[in-house]
This record gives sequence, structure tokens and C-alpha cells, in this order.
Amino acid sequence: MRKLTKSFQKRQSIASRVLCFLLVLAMVVTMVPALGGGNSTVQAAEKEKNLTIHFMMPSNWGWETPAVQFWGGTYAVSGNTNTDSTEGTEIPDWGGAKGFFMSKGNVVGDTTEYMLSVKGTFTGFQFLDFANTGNTVNPAYDSKLSQYTEDTPTDVYYIQKDGAWAYYLDAKGIIDVPDLPTPEYIPTIRIYFEKPDSWTTPVINSWGDNVIITNGDIGNATVWGDQEKPKLARDEKSGLYYVDLQCNSVSGFQIVNGATGAEKPAEYKFVNDDVTAAINAITTDTSIYYLSDGNGGMKWYKDANKSETLIEYKEAGYVSPEVNGRNVTFRVPTDKAGNAEAVTVPGGMNGWKQDSSDWELKKDETAGMWSGTFTIAPGKYEYKFALNKVWGGDFADPANNRVSGTNSVLIVPGLVDGEANATKANETALPEKLTLWNEDGTSSETAVTYSLKTPDQNITLNGNKITIGNAYTGQNVELTAKTASGETSDFVVHVTEKLYHYTIYFYDFNEKHMATDASDLWIWEEDGAPGAVTQFSSTEKLEDGNIWLKAELKVPYTKLGIIARSFGTWDGDLKTGNIYYNHEDKTENVTLYIVSNSNQAYTTLPELVEPRSRSIMIEYDRPAKDYEGWNIFTWNSGFGDEVTVDFKDINGKMVAKIPVKDSKADLKLSFCMRHSTAADKWESKDGGDHYVTIPADQSVVKAVFTQGEGITRVLPYNTGFERDGANNAIHFYYRNDTLAAENKLASLDGKVSVVVNGQTCQMTYDAANDRFGYDFTGVSTGDYYYYYVVDGTEELDAFNSEKGDYSGKECSVCHFKKANVSVEASLSQYAMDYNDNNVLSVKLTAKDGEGLETSEIAAITADLSGLGLGKEFAIEPELMEGTISCLNTVAAGVKNIPVTVKDIYGNVYTTATNVTVTERKKSAGDFDWDEAVIYFAVTDRFFDGDAENNNAYGVGDYNIGEKGGSSYHGGDFAGLNQKLDYLKDLGVNTIWITPIVENITADQHDNDTKTATYGYHGYWASDFTKLNRHLGTEQQFKALLDAAHSKGMKIMVDVVLNHAGYGTEDYFNSILTDADGNRISMIRDSSNTISGDDKYDSLSDLPDFVTENKAVTDQLVAWQTGWMSKYSIDYYRVDTVKHVETTTWAAFKNSLTKVNPDFKMIGEYSGAGYANNAGELGTGSMDALLDFDFNDFAQKFVTGDISGVESSLQKRNGAINNTATMGSFLSSHDEDSLQYKLVNESKLSEEEAYNQMKVAATLQITAKGQPVLYYGEEIGQGGANNWPYQTNRRDFDWTELEKQKADSNSIYNHYKTMLAIRNAYTDVFARGNRSTVAVSDADGYEVISRSYGNSTLYVGMNVKEAEKEVVIPVAESAGTVLTNLYDGKTYTVSADQNVSVTIPAAKDGGTIVLTAEKKTEPAPDEKQDDKKTDTAESNGNAQSSGNNANQSTSANKTNPKQEEQAVAEVTVQEESFANVIEAVNKAKTGSKIRVNLLKTTKIPANVFESIKGKDMNVTFKVSDQASWIINGKDITGNVTAPIDLGLVVGTSDIPKQKVTALADGNETIQLSLNYDGVFGFEGVLRLSIGSDYSGKTANLYYYNETTGKFEYYQAVQVKEDGTVDFKFSHASDYVIVLNDTDMSQTTGSVIASPKTSDNTPIAAAVILLLFGCALMGTAYRKNKHF
Repeated sequence: MRKLTKSFQKRQSIASRVLCFLLVLAMVVTMVPALGGGNSTVQAAEKEKNLTIHFMMPSNWGWETPAVQFWGGTYAVSGNTNTDSTEGTEIPDWGGAKGFFMSKGNVVGDTTEYMLSVKGTFTGFQFLDFANTGNTVNPAYDSKLSQYTEDTPTDVYYIQKDGAWAYYLDAKGIIDVPDLPTPEYIPTIRIYFEKPDSWTTPVINSWGDNVIITNGDIGNATVWGDQEKPKLARDEKSGLYYVDLQCNSVSGFQIVNGATGAEKPAEYKFVNDDVTAAINAITTDTSIYYLSDGNGGMKWYKDANKSETLIEYKEAGYVSPEVNGRNVTFRVPTDKAGNAEAVTVPGGMNGWKQDSSDWELKKDETAGMWSGTFTIAPGKYEYKFALNKVWGGDFADPANNRVSGTNSVLIVPGLVDGEANATKANETALPEKLTLWNEDGTSSETAVTYSLKTPDQNITLNGNKITIGNAYTGQNVELTAKTASGETSDFVVHVTEKLYHYTIYFYDFNEKHMATDASDLWIWEEDGAPGAVTQFSSTEKLEDGNIWLKAELKVPYTKLGIIARSFGTWDGDLKTGNIYYNHEDKTENVTLYIVSNSNQAYTTLPELVEPRSRSIMIEYDRPAKDYEGWNIFTWNSGFGDEVTVDFKDINGKMVAKIPVKDSKADLKLSFCMRHSTAADKWESKDGGDHYVTIPADQSVVKAVFTQGEGITRVLPYNTGFERDGANNAIHFYYRNDTLAAENKLASLDGKVSVVVNGQTCQMTYDAANDRFGYDFTGVSTGDYYYYYVVDGTEELDAFNSEKGDYSGKECSVCHFKKANVSVEASLSQYAMDYNDNNVLSVKLTAKDGEGLETSEIAAITADLSGLGLGKEFAIEPELMEGTISCLNTVAAGVKNIPVTVKDIYGNVYTTATNVTVTERKKSAGDFDWDEAVIYFAVTDRFFDGDAENNNAYGVGDYNIGEKGGSSYHGGDFAGLNQKLDYLKDLGVNTIWITPIVENITADQHDNDTKTATYGYHGYWASDFTKLNRHLGTEQQFKALLDAAHSKGMKIMVDVVLNHAGYGTEDYFNSILTDADGNRISMIRDSSNTISGDDKYDSLSDLPDFVTENKAVTDQLVAWQTGWMSKYSIDYYRVDTVKHVETTTWAAFKNSLTKVNPDFKMIGEYSGAGYANNAGELGTGSMDALLDFDFNDFAQKFVTGDISGVESSLQKRNGAINNTATMGSFLSSHDEDSLQYKLVNESKLSEEEAYNQMKVAATLQITAKGQPVLYYGEEIGQGGANNWPYQTNRRDFDWTELEKQKADSNSIYNHYKTMLAIRNAYTDVFARGNRSTVAVSDADGYEVISRSYGNSTLYVGMNVKEAEKEVVIPVAESAGTVLTNLYDGKTYTVSADQNVSVTIPAAKDGGTIVLTAEKKTEPAPDEKQDDKKTDTAESNGNAQSSGNNANQSTSANKTNPKQEEQAVAEVTVQEESFANVIEAVNKAKTGSKIRVNLLKTTKIPANVFESIKGKDMNVTFKVSDQASWIINGKDITGNVTAPIDLGLVVGTSDIPKQKVTALADGNETIQLSLNYDGVFGFEGVLRLSIGSDYSGKTANLYYYNETTGKFEYYQAVQVKEDGTVDFKFSHASDYVIVLNDTDMSQTTGSVIASPKTSDNTPIAAAVILLLFGCALMGTAYRKNKHF
């Protein structure tokens, strides 16, 4: 993202860049308090400033994102508009410093107000433009602000007057902020320092209020590279060094070893601590001493004799933990806690609550110790110390030798306490034994006896049984438990004096549920007692006249959770959502009313509102009419998880009528078309999962399902009218749902009319759409009143709530209007190849007439037929933009994209834009999206490369033992990095890893199996801004990406936008606020939950994000876009696509594409397959979906249904393409592995299943689509999806791998061989046709052909346990020798064009892959694309040439006609150019070297120096359209700094009107070079502008900003291939004018050199000011602000 931003920002001059660098260094020095450190920790008492800062920025500055950066002390900020982080956002390249975004306020005169509130002890701040961090106002802090410490913030206004900035108390700058009172006397404090022997020149750096340092005029010394700080003078008599300090107050200072040249010299630093507090307390002239204490340390003293310390030091030893009975004292030395503001003790005794104030230590300044005493029951606990109530920087107890991993261990000996519940007058048994802990940490269950602590005549103890009489008035009975050896503990019996009597009435509108044996209730205590069944006891007729079911129960709790369900089961057709009731008044008797279509518990009898009867009717078209046994199985209709609907003849059509629960949300019904027999309900399926949407306002939806194809048609939804503004018409419709549901609507033919504004119009029956219609024409802006007459009865429009009176009759009303708007379309990328995405944006502008609101836009479509795709690509009106793509069969050239906008009135508006499709030229190692071979590794289970992070959070969540199936196992980024060579060698080019963000640390315990479960899988996020520390550090993550990229591999990261981890509601609901400061809940609650809905209900009770709220979506998208941008992540795998709105996915895709057009996403849409992509492919959402059909195909194939599967695979082959493909997986982390299913479902033996997995792998790897290998599958590992054991997520067995490597017939070697074949013929397998050559289900074999271009491969598969001789027909001529790529054997084609082959048995791989010749890939420069190149035209959109984020990051090959042939080719993957220098040094005179730049266009100076003086051409390819050709002989100057060769084509900072005037009707191309100034060499820029400009003259003009005029520079002729060569020795902004002649004669032949620096004097002056520490400022090449 930063590259993108920088590419479109104005380039700064060299002087400006140097200045900005110095500004950053100066800022870092002045903000040292914010960078941590220090060796004293007692916080000085200081009042907190409380301010609302108003930055009155001059409006002409044009800052994009004004922000504030604070340093020193504390600062609690409110009003930060960047919700990415409430703790501030890291400023790029500022050494970890953070900024807070300001909110925009009013415009006051020629200034714009930006605001932020802050409270704290900070000592400084500055303003900056976060989008261009060279823009700063620093210093911006004034010590006068320290006087404002009231409880409410004081408004202060920073205003510039006459070039000077000052603070005022009003927005107009009338009332000055008053000066601070002048101290009566400022003492002089001489600081003496005993210099360590290893030091050379001590210097001091200080900050605070009016700090003055004097040193006897001995001058300064350099420190931190380029900063001058006062030296300490030397006292010759004592040998000590000293300076004098005067100040109103000092916040901090450093004594540093200067003049060493070290980047991080030795230092002693004191920041807002007891030392600065002691200095600030001094009121008279004095001396203080920082001297050696004789024990290897340093101390502050009041005199040179060390008779008294300046501050108190405590050196005594200490004990922690100190256990006295149940009182435990913990201690932490202050120096161990550093500058922490709080120290807590999270551990097993408190649920690892690192943020609990109840477990917070107190700081004892005298003792130099944090300590706290807590009462802890006997037991064994792990614990550690946490700083500032957060994880990170936590540590074990330094004084405790008992450890467990990285945790300390506490033993509290004694008998554990206990508790029980009892009701009065009932005998209750108490435990016979309790746990006794010994001092050595062992424990035993020990028999106990009980006694009353306070005798009571109402309580009887009989052994371990207690009876509490009715007269007892207490809530608890306190007992003493005692062992035979005398140990005692407390035991409490909770007495329930009052049980609450709940009478619950339930009503369901389905009569079959209204019987006591048809339904029951599941009731539990919210956050308390577990659930239990309560049965209905009777029925009762209530006051409303309806009969209700009645249940009664008595429980001691007041917070109930209730679910009404089918009797005794969760699988019936009745199950309400969770219904909660909080009995706040706690009266003894409560009556509740529950209704099946409401999630509310009513305390008064509610009015029943009968739900609509709704259904989806699916007509099944089977040509053979064989419907016996076919049914529809659905799981989300709202009437149960397993609903089966049979087909019935409804008026001549075979229809399954699926009941759908009434809902306020649209429902996408999921179902399977299956064939059932008495023996097997799932005997077979027609396709995979299928979907039909029923909108919330519809009662009946009709669809047609065609055998083998799926849903082929959905009839138009029921609506009363459709406005057709394009034809000045309103189309009125009528459909009676009741008759339509019985296929009897036609019975009303001739009996339906519509009356419009009093005019009666006969409606005609439309059989195809099953509705009546009438076209009312000649309409204009206004209201139309109408009603229907149906068989003599008047009816209003049931789908229109607008009503009105017309001539005394109530009518429905249709509003109609004609708007007057213009439409513009633009693209984020001027050019794209077929592997790119592009964001198409649409803008509507009102003209003279009435405009349109977003709510009035009905549809936006784009015709992408020019890109090989559909003509009606839909763009979400809410977003006004969508992501488009291009088929790989489209020829290069300029493509027109017509765009159509239709409003709700039927008016149509059109526009168009162009995009240039470029040829896709891949460098060595690069691959297309549809060529990805994906390896899915559950990161935690793959390989442990860094054991240090195994207990990263100290909560005991690492467990590789028997009960560790759902705990962390240690796999991490480092482990993946270490195994990249293995994966590369296997044949993988893409690695899919599980989510990387921080997950919840709390154990989600499974009580049934007594197993701890944690978020090792990554899908229970707790913070989307942090990495999961179990997986590694940010450095390790970046190292993984860097290493993968260097090997030509890509990383796919799993992301979740649907939900968060358990228990995170409070956190996520605290992040967002609206414009008024009100909280925006990110997590769904009962007010916006629709029970059972795929999108508006939670999955597995996980906190569900309210993604229909734009603010929530924007936040989620920003988080995930940030990860991708920051780390150059290549792809995302997107979790739970089905459960999030399409608009969210479109917004997500748009955001990612704008940053990186090459970025791709594969989505997990449960049940998706080639025949049903749920509208997520080719729609601006996902680039691929995981294919949930494929493992079913594989299972069927290897168990004998070969021809049936082949039929589906051929259809699949034709249904997917490079823009909308499928990921073919056999196993996953969410399912039983295929190998497991073959054993447990198909009843194969373990050995047979292992062998058939080889054949399944061949089927997968040779099929079109992206093979997705599940880790361990390649070595035969399998398992069950049996939570919490998760044997399908077993650790990768590296020992087994080594065994298999040595076995040539192992499944590992099978995978490796097949992947090598696929990668060698990637175009054939990724894009080729598929056809059957020979097949026999009975004999268990198949041979298919895969063909692409001139290549044909024959793939044979055998599922039998014996080899198979097969004669197959081939297309090759007689005598042709075919080679089996699998085993190297050859076969000769017979005279009748047959070949006789042997397909090995399944155990031996069961595979052959024949080809007529060994395919050899031409060298990258020799490849030619035979596609025709269309002419190129400019559409006015900006095209970025260079590796900014709006440009393809692929290193594409260059056509030899367009660039000199290279004898050496180098690819720069990242920002290391060592391989370039190596190639230069090895090259001979006259050599040509081409450098493909993938991730950067900034060339280091040492690269140019290596070329300098050598007779060789080095071509730097910065994009598909631009290359720089530099000869070493032309480098005459000294290149001392990196040079950015990137450029932007199509836009610049030149005023548009001036470009138009210069063009004078000719075509123009604007050109802006990223670099600014003199290169130090003359280079040739070769630019491709389009072959239709061949022969024209390209006239280059330089724009002089100072004069505001163009200056003629040079003219060259456009070559036949559309390229043009310009020579440059400077960089700036230019315009190319394309004409038939050289324009130098008409504009003058002044060849002007672009200016190299506009601000050198300013820069020099500011640098001098910096060195004097008196001022920091900012200079700009453009838009100078000061």
C-alpha cells in the first residue's frame, strides 16, 4: 500500500529527501522518552495535562491525513479516527513511532480545523501528514500547555499568524494562551559523572521545560550518527566529568558515550523517574554525582564522598512467593519491571487474568519492589508476572526455582475447600474425600469429616449427609472439613431458601407441534447451570382463545435460556432460537409466553402474528421421467437440520415443495438432490450442494432443476410492477401465490385486470413466467394509482406498502420520475493482463435536472465480453465499484467496457471505458493463478522450528500428549521456513497456512472428554492486528514470505471475516464509534440475529460480526488489507464465505485489488462445486472456490463409478476458467480424510485405502483446477474430524517421510512424480480440454486425453489390484513412440493408430501418462505469443509503469522485437541486487543483461557503480510497458544514492488545462518519473505506447514549474512495434504529444534541462537549524507550506 501511495504522490527532490531523513532522525532523538528503556522505575508525581488540540491547518496545504505523534510520559488519546488501532498507528519508516489520526472539524477562514483530545504527562508532540510523512509541524508542543490540568479538557488552537505558530484559546486566534508564571529562582545543578573506562567522550541529551545545558564552552560531540550534543567538561582535580543544568522542570536525560560512530552507543537514561523527580525538587544551587558504587553498578549521590544517595536504593534479598498458610506474597524488583505502570500475577489460581486489578501488585518505592499478598486456596498453580496488564514482556518469578516451561509454579499446601448446594428439608450427601496438597507438590484424595462452624438446631449432620430445616434463615451453611491427621478446610453448603416458580406457555402455529408429546423445552441458567429438558405437562386455553402448551418448573436462578424443540430431539422440524429471560424483580411466581416465531420471552400474553406460509418449489426435469427415489435434502430451511422433501406431481409437473420458515432476511436455501433406496438414503446425488434464494418479501419461489446441470432457471419474483423509464412505461404484474403453488394460476386467464388512474387494463397470462402482465405506456414523472380486479374482486398490491386515494378509492401508488445524470466509469489500472484484476468504478453526477440517491440505483452492469466474460457483470450500487478480470484467451489490445446504470424507475444511463489488455509474459519460476499447486498446512501441526514460542502466552495451551488433540503442538513460521525446500522439491508452488492473527487464550473445555481446547487452528481470533505469538514473530513471518518468494513460491494466508473467538464480544464492541461518539457493536446480538439464517446467525455460537453494517465491514477489510500490504502476502484463503454478505466480499476484493492487482482469493463456500458456485465466482468476489464435490468424485471413482465421475469432470472442465476456477481437495481440516472415509465408509482395508489414494491423487493432479494437497496426505496420513481429538489434524510425520523417500513405490514418490508431470505440462492440465479415450467400470480403468495447443497427454488410471492391459486409440500417426512419463516406458503406435499399454495396479500407482515427445520449454526470450495484438488507445485513465501496487508484480517477459536480446537475465524478487552485481561482474565486454524488477524499482547506487565504465547494456524492466537501457560508458557521474526508475504513465501533476492547450487536438501521454533530479548518467527509456501510433512522431516536452510553461525536449519516431526510445539524464514531469511531424519548429527548439532541486537553500538553512537544535521544518519540491 505504501508503494501505491508513493507512486501517486509528488516526487521530492534530493535535498528534500535528505531533509526529510534528517527530520526523522531529529524527531527520533526528541521523542526518546517514547522509545522505552531506563534503569529506574519510580514514577515522578506529575499532573496530567488535559487538552483538546485544534490544529488550524492552512487549507491550501492539502494534507491528506493529519495526525499527531506524542512522546515522553503518558498520553491517553480520544478522537483517533483510525480505528485500526486505538493505541496509535505505526508511522512508516519512523522507527516504530506511532501517530493518532485527527478528526476534521470546521473550515475557519482559510484554515481547516483538525482535532484530537489527549490526557497525560507527555513532554512533546508534532503534527504530520500520515499519507506523506515528510510533511510535519515540529515542534508543536508549548510548555505553556502544562498549566491545563482540569478534569475536563481545555480547548487550545494552534494557529499560524504572519508565518509564526502559537497557541490560542479561541479559533480566531484572539485570546493568547497565557505564559507560565516565572519561577522566583532557577537553580543551577551541576551533574558530575564518573566515566567508565571504556567510554571516550560523554555527552548529554535532555528534554523538559526550558532546559539549559552549559559546559564551559567546550563544544559538542557527534552521537547517533549525525546529531550534535553538548560534551561533558572534565574536572582535572577529581577526574570527573560535569555539566550545569538549569530548567523549570526536566522530563528526562541521557548521558551517552559520544564521538564513537556507533549507531547505538552506550548510555545511561533517566525518564520521568525518581532521579528526574529528585532533580525537579531541588530549589538551590547544588551538585549531584553519578558514580560507581564499587559493586559494578552506578548510583546517584548527594556528594563526592558517597556518604548519602540522592535516591533510596534497596539491595536486600527477597523471597517470592512467600507462603504463610493461605496468604501468598509475590514480589518483583522494580528494575525487573522496568517502566511498567502495573504488574499483575496471572495464573491458574485466577484463570490467567492478566488484566485483573484484583491481582495487581503495589509499587513500594522505598523497597524498590512491587509486591502483593493474596489469599489462595491450597493447590498447585502455574503463574507468571505480566506488565501493564497485557501479554507481551511477561516473565517468570525470578526468585522462584519451581518452574514448568516458562511458568513459575506455586504450591499452597493444605486441604482444598469445597462447596455443595442443598435445599431445605431434604437430605444432601457431601463428598467423602477432599484433595490434600503436600509441600512437595504431591496430592492425595483424603477422607474427611464435617462439623458445623456455628452449631444450629435447624441443621443436622449425619456423617457426610446434611439436612437443613425449614426454619433455617441463612443462605449458606459453613462447615469445617477435617482429615484424620488434623488438616482442615472450609466447606460451604449453599442453601436455596427460595425457588422460583416459572410457568411457561408455548405456542406454535403448526398444529402437529401443539401436543405434550410433540414438543419440549430445553432450559438452562445463563452463565450458570447447564441445560436440561422440561416437558410440557398440559395444554390450556388462554384469554386470546388459543390453546397453548404449558410447562412448570422450579429453579433457584433468575436468568433463563430457553429453546423450544421437537420432543426429545434436536433433529426435528421444530427448534426456536435462543430465548433469554432475566427475572430482575425476583418474585416467586413468573409466567412467561414463548412463541415459535419470536426470540422474545413475553411476560404478558402477546398478540399472535401468524407467520407466512412460505415455500420454494423446485421442478425437476429428468428426460427419462425416472423420479422414483429422488428427493431433496435440506438443512437450513428453518424447520430442522435434516429435512427431506419428496417429489410430487403438481398439475403435471414433478415438484418438491420445500417449506421455508418465515424470516425478515433473504434466505439462500441449501440442498442436495439425492436418490434414496431402502438400504441407503444417499445412494447417489445429482451434483453437489445447490442453492435457491427466497427474498424476505416472497412467499413462493419457483425454480427449475435440470438433471446433470443443477438450477437452470428461477422464475421472476412476485412483484406488482416494474418501472421501465427507458421506454416510458410501467409493467404491471399479478400473481396469486396460493394458485401458483398449485400450478393453477392459469385458471384465472381472462379474469385479471389492473386499473391505473381510473383506466381499466386487461392483463395477459405469461405462462413462461407464471404471472399476468400489462404494459402501461406513455408515462412521465408523477404518481400512478392502481389496483387489481381478480375474478371480480378488487385487490391492492400485496408487495407495495405505498397507499393513496384516487377519486375516493384506496389504491396502491407507484412513483415514477425521470432523472438527469451523467455516468463516468474508470479503472484502477490502465492496463492489465489475464492474471490481473482491476477495479471498475462508476460515478453518477447530477446535471441540470434531478439527480439520484444511491437508494434509487437498481442495478449497475458492465459488459465484459471484450475481456471474454459475461455481458452483465453486476456492480453493487452500495459500493459503486467492482473487481473485474480477463480470460486468458483474450488477445492483447484495447478493450471497450460498456457500463449500464439502471435506476429503480427503469431509466437507463450508459457510459464506457477502455482497458489495455497486455500480453502475459512470465519470468522463470512465475506461474498463473490457475497454475497454482496448493499445499494446505495447518501451521501448528506441520513443523516446530522455534521451541521458544511453544508456551507463548504462558497459559498451558501447549500439549502434545494424549489429551492434546486440540492444544498447540509447536508448529510455526520458522518450521515452515525450514521445510520450504521439501515443499519445493515435492512440486508445490503455493503454501496455504492457517490464520496468523492472535487467538483467544482461554480453554474452551470439552467436559465430555475432559479435554482442553485452544485456538491452535487460528479460527478463534481475539485481535486482528497482532500475530499469534505461538506461530512466531513478525520478523519470522516476513522471513517465511521472503524465503518462499526467493524460491518462486507463494504464500496463501487463511483469513476470517465472519466471526471472532469465544468471549471477545466486549473487546470488539469497544473498537468502533459513530460520528457522535456512540459505540458501534461489531458483534451480532439478539436485535439483529435471525435464528438459523446462514448470514445473520452465529456459527457454533461464535461471536458473529455484523457485516451488514458498513462500518464493521470497513474495519474488517482494513485489517486484512493491512496484513496483505505490509507483508506482500500473495493470496488469501477466505473462511466461511457462505455466512457473509456478498457486498462484504466485493468490498474486500476491491480493497485488495487496489493494492495489488495480482492478488487472488480462494473461498470456502461449504458445498460449492462446479455446477454451483453460489454466485461467488466471476462476480467480483472470489477468484476460486474450494470444490466440495471433488473428494466425493474421488471416492466414487476409486470405488468403481468411473464413467459417472468422468461425465461430471468433463462438465466441470468446461465450467471453470482462469478467472473462476476450483480448488480440488481430497481431504481437509474440516472433514474426515478421504483415506479415512475409504476405510470407514467404503469399507476398504487400510492397505487398499492407501493404494487407492495414489489413484485419487492422479485424478486430482491431472484434473483442471488447482490441486489442493492436505499436509501429510502425500505420505499416507489420514484421520477423522473427531473434535476434540482431531486425528485429521495430526502432526506431520517426518520420520515416515524419510522411510517413504527410500521406497520408490511409496505414495510420497507417487505424489512427487505426478506433481513433476503436472508442473512440466502446467498449461495442458490447467487449461486443456478433457475427453474420454477408453473406460470400463467393470474392469476398473479409464484413459482420458488432456489437450492444449499442440500438446496432448493420455492419462490412464487403474483402480484394481492387478495391472491392466488396455488398447487405446490415439491421434498420433503410426510408428510414433509414446513415452510414459510416470515410469519412462515407451510404446509405439500401431498401423491402426492404437497403442497397447499396461496400466499398473493401484498399489503400484495405477497410473500412466503418455506423450508423443518430451516437452521442452523455450527460453523466456524465445517464447512468442501467437495471439493477435489489438491496437492500443489511451482512455485517459492513469497507467502506472513501475512496481507500485496498482501494477502487476509479475516479471513479464519482453518481446524480442521490443527489447535488445539479453544474454543474461536476472530477476530481482525483493530489494536485494546482489545477483545483478554478480551478473555484471561476470559479464564480458559487449554483453547485454536484462534485470526483471518484481518488487521494487529503486536501484541501489552500488549497482550503477558496478556498471560504470563498462561497455555493456543493462536493461532494467520496470513494467510491461517500460524499460530503461543503460550503457556503462554513459555513467559519467558519481551515483551516491539509490535511483528510483519507476514512472507513472497517464497522469502527472501538470495542470490539465495546460496539457490540453499544448495538445492542440493531438493525442497526448503524460509521463511522470518517480525520481527527481540528475541521474548521473544518460539512460534510454523504452516505452510501449501502442502499435497504431507506429510512424508518428513522439514530441517530448518538459514542464517547468517555475515558469508554468512547457519546454521542448526531444522528438523521436514511434517504431513499428509501438515502442519509442527517449534519452534522459534528468527526471521530472513530461508530456508526449503524438503528431505527424517534429514540433520543434512550431514551439521552438529550446532543450531545457529539468531543475534538479527547487529548495536547496531552504534545505541547507533548515539543516543548519536542526544542528542548532532550535527549529525543525519541512521543505517541499512542490506545494511549499512554509
